[in-house]
Amino acid sequence: MNFKSTVPEGYIMRFFLSIFGCLVSIISIMIGMELLEQKQLSGSEFVTLIIAFSVIGLIISMASEIQEFSVAGNIVKLKEVKKDAENSIIELKKARTENFKFLLKLAIRFPGGFGSGGTVDSRLSDFWLLHEQIKAFGCEQEINNHIKAVVKVLLDGQLNSISQNSDNVIIRFPRGSMPEPNELTIIALEDNSVNKAARRNVCAGNTDKIKESLVIGLDEYKKLYQVYEKQT
Repeated sequence: MNFKSTVPEGYIMRFFLSIFGCLVSIISIMIGMELLEQKQLSGSEFVTLIIAFSVIGLIISMASEIQEFSVAGNIVKLKEVKKDAENSIIELKKARTENFKFLLKLAIRFPGGFGSGGTVDSRLSDFWLLHEQIKAFGCEQEINNHIKAVVKVLLDGQLNSISQNSDNVIIRFPRGSMPEPNELTIIALEDNSVNKAARRNVCAGNTDKIKESLVIGLDEYKKLYQVYEKQT
């Protein structure tokens, strides 16, 4: 007596591809977290690794349904073509967007170790890398509220970093303030404010170096402020 499975082969293939794709994503995140904990990866490298392998995992899990996938302008045609390829691509984009939302939440976490004590918030390098990835995939408008919320936190952190090198800043702009860049620049570079920081031995008491450091921090603040206004 012969028995024939009532489950179509296509569904079986889709099931195994989905499981394999999820495993690729999960394993890559676990490996990335482990390397990050061991300080073998920087925060920016960790973000790039997670984005890359998450996308690869999603492609694998939906490989039986996607007609073609575009990477940096190059079209990759997959073997099996399905009628619902367009819907699968939409789901893939949705998953990518959710991944960016998750990474944005990580972007406001402080990296391990001691802070640099400089005028630039230690979280900004990773945020700028992530922001470039979001723009490259055309997701900025779609998740603008999430970007705005994260940038607001980073603006506050950047204002605090600047205030460590210019005493009048914390007096004029308490935590939670969001001064315009031009107004902040005027207050931060006031001679008496810089001199107060020098007396605290900031930059070994060298006022010129303090001002140079402040200019760098103020430029980062201005960039963040522009991103924040763009999301409004």
